[in-house]
Amino acid sequence: MLNILGPNGQQLVELGGERAWRGVRTKGDMSLSMQWLHRPDIDPDGPAPCMCIWPTVWTTNPPVKIIRQRDLHTYLHNDGRPKAFAVGEAFKTALFFGMHPGRSTVARILDLIYENAADFIRMPSDQPKELEIARPVLGWEAVGTFNGKTITEEVI
Repeated sequence: MLNILGPNGQQLVELGGERAWRGVRTKGDMSLSMQWLHRPDIDPDGPAPCMCIWPTVWTTNPPVKIIRQRDLHTYLHNDGRPKAFAVGEAFKTALFFGMHPGRSTVARILDLIYENAADFIRMPSDQPKELEIARPVLGWEAVGTFNGKTITEEVI
C-alpha cells in the first residue's frame, strides 16, 4: 500500500490496500493497482477507474503513472500490441520514475499495462458503494431550490 500525503500531512491518495480492485500486482521493481480515483479538476463526474503504476521502492514523494480506463485505447491495439504512443509514454514514465529508460525498463512498463489490460477493461466504470470515502465538509451547506429544482448550492 502506498499513501500520498498533502502539504499538511493529510492523506490525498491511497494506492493499493483495500481500495485496489483485484489487489496490487508487481513486476520486478514496479507495482500496479487498479482503482477508482476522484480528480474533480479532471473528471467532475466522480471517481474514475484508473490503472496506477509506481516504483516498488520509493522516496517520500513517490512518482505515480495514472492511466484512465477510457484512455487505454491510446496505449494498445485491439490485439494487445503496444502502439507507438505507448512506447513513448513508457519511456517518459521510466524517466519520471528516475530509472534508466533502457529497453528492459520500457518493456516492463509495457508488460504491466498489457498483462493487466483485460482485467482493467472488465473493471466496473462506477466505484462500488462500499469503497466510497466520506470526506468531511467544513462549514454549512446551503441549497437554493425553486419549484423543486436546485438553483444554487454553496458551502458557507
